[in-house]
Amino acid sequence: MISLIYGIFICVAGVVGVGWIIWMMRHGDEDRRQEDRARAFFDANGHWPDETLEDAEAERRRLAAAPASAPVSRAGSDGVV
Repeated sequence: MISLIYGIFICVAGVVGVGWIIWMMRHGDEDRRQEDRARAFFDANGHWPDETLEDAEAERRRLAAAPASAPVSRAGSDGVV
């Protein structure tokens, strides 16, 4: 009797597992799709979808005013920065 219960449990778990795998294959990459859409929007419009044109222009001005080469720390001979 116990082996029958284990067998039924394993079959149900297998069906649920296969269903979950299929669902993940279909819906699991929504974050990636949203990021791809946001990048396509940026390429087409020059700013992010959640950014206003004024904010984008202010960011461009801030970046243009920044020094061309920011100082970079280099590791010493002992590997410490």
